[in-house]
Amino acid sequence: MDEVTPLKRTTTDTECHSPKPSYLVGIDGGGTQCRANIYNSEKQLLGSGVSGSANPVNGLEQTKISITDAIAQAIGHAKIQCQPSQLIVGAGLAGLHLPAMQENMGRWQHPFQFLHVTTDIHAAVIGAHPQKNGAVIILGTGFSALAMVDGKQISIGGYGFPINATCSGSWFGLEAIKAILLDNDQVGPSTSMTQAVLGKENVISLATRLNNAQSFEFAKYAPLVFSHADSGDELAISLIKQGADFINTVMKRFLAGGAHSIAFVGGVAPPLQKWLDPKLRLHVVEPKFSPEYGAMLLAQQQMAVING
Repeated sequence: MDEVTPLKRTTTDTECHSPKPSYLVGIDGGGTQCRANIYNSEKQLLGSGVSGSANPVNGLEQTKISITDAIAQAIGHAKIQCQPSQLIVGAGLAGLHLPAMQENMGRWQHPFQFLHVTTDIHAAVIGAHPQKNGAVIILGTGFSALAMVDGKQISIGGYGFPINATCSGSWFGLEAIKAILLDNDQVGPSTSMTQAVLGKENVISLATRLNNAQSFEFAKYAPLVFSHADSGDELAISLIKQGADFINTVMKRFLAGGAHSIAFVGGVAPPLQKWLDPKLRLHVVEPKFSPEYGAMLLAQQQMAVING
């Protein structure tokens, strides 16, 4: 991505003296982690921070904590001194497609100069294809996809785990655990993942811990699926093929709608792409900028609209 590398700074205590400058912050919040980038007024990246889960569906207070923690880390990384009141913050969050989550975040008495929240997929598309038609498929802890073509949106998924998370980290983890339990009871296909998991934790403990567990707990097992597929495990390969077939269908939907540049975001995306239809891979592009950058742009634009 073409995001500007962090600036080298020689001062740490003069930039926030009167008149105090404003800083731009972009947040990419998902079920597993929250990433924050802080920029100066010229949109140059100053520093970055990472904290915990920032999906309000999994906990509104945790989301707020993760946002503020990630911002604090970004400020520390940038080696600047400033107050929250100097920050113009844009946050793209998983789970924000739900009206109730939007309302809850809208009631937050935040400490920032300005806060604009949107969905993680909206921020990702704006960052990946600034002022151009294109689509983004998020394959992180969860799944969502969005294309923007001539100002119109084509939205797919994003309804959340477990009902709508095919090919996401949480989906791969859940399917792997289901297969491991069946293999352990000798009523399902054999898989090398069984020994890898149950060699470290007994089946009762595993089942007890994961009953009603949140999405990010299952997403931890996604890398296991890909590593065992690379070793030839047929069950793991079948899961990846199932997920890839679904993403092939999503890509075809976007292409039919006029979005011919498709970017991927999220930890599952890199290992999955080699499993996609080779003809469809021709339409895969690198994001121009990060989701954090897209969220920052949206906040800046929204603040300009409000201020006239």
